[in-house]
Amino acid sequence: MSAEEFKAQGNQAFLAKDYPTAIDLFTKAIELDPNNHVLYSNRSACYASQKKYTQALEDGEKTVELKSDWAKGYGRKAAALFGLSRFREANDVYEAGLKLEPTNVQLQK
Repeated sequence: MSAEEFKAQGNQAFLAKDYPTAIDLFTKAIELDPNNHVLYSNRSACYASQKKYTQALEDGEKTVELKSDWAKGYGRKAAALFGLSRFREANDVYEAGLKLEPTNVQLQK
């Protein structure tokens, strides 16, 4: 299967709240397309949904590293920091994302 096919199946698993399967599928997609920021972002969301905030932060950081002008990546990173009770850092990351996209509702929360 292609990275896009793994991603599509991962998205379906995520919507079904089958996070372990989604993580596995996004990991397979990343192996095929390691520079795709969306794959890391999606896997970060899966980890955060399982309260695995350290792994969520790693993927959030990789998302921002690969696509530093994408506000959603900052949201993933900030959510993981918040989950780790690193509130000041989370706030700073949310602010950085809002500078890129001031109308982003998810970052404003």
